[in-house]
Amino acid sequence: MTVLYSSHRTTIPQLEQFVAVVAKELYAEAAKQNLLVSGPQYWIYHGMDGNPQTEFTLEIAIPVQGTINSSKFAVKQLQPFTSISHVHVGAWEKMPDSYGAILGYIDANKIPMSDECREVYLNVDFQHPENNRVEIQMGIV
Repeated sequence: MTVLYSSHRTTIPQLEQFVAVVAKELYAEAAKQNLLVSGPQYWIYHGMDGNPQTEFTLEIAIPVQGTINSSKFAVKQLQPFTSISHVHVGAWEKMPDSYGAILGYIDANKIPMSDECREVYLNVDFQHPENNRVEIQMGIV
């Protein structure tokens, strides 16, 4: 799938600065370019190991269709990948519990992991966080 995206070097404590801000900019650019947004926003992590001090790459992306001519954002094909997924329901503050469940399963079954993890934001509701839905996809080899 073709995605319009923004790439950032960051750490876990710095993630909050990207919440809502980058997604709004991506959607605004898609509208400006007359693109069809064809799916939910993705947060794609490369090299995040759970350590708050580790710097990793975060790509925030939205799937789009149409002719893209953006000077503000990059475009690429987001390739399918093998993963184990879990849908987190509820407040973002409880997402570590969902990650723990997935990682516990991966560890118990001795499944080798890749360095990529994705969060697919199925529903974002800042006013009613119990309605949040995020599919967490942990890359496996």
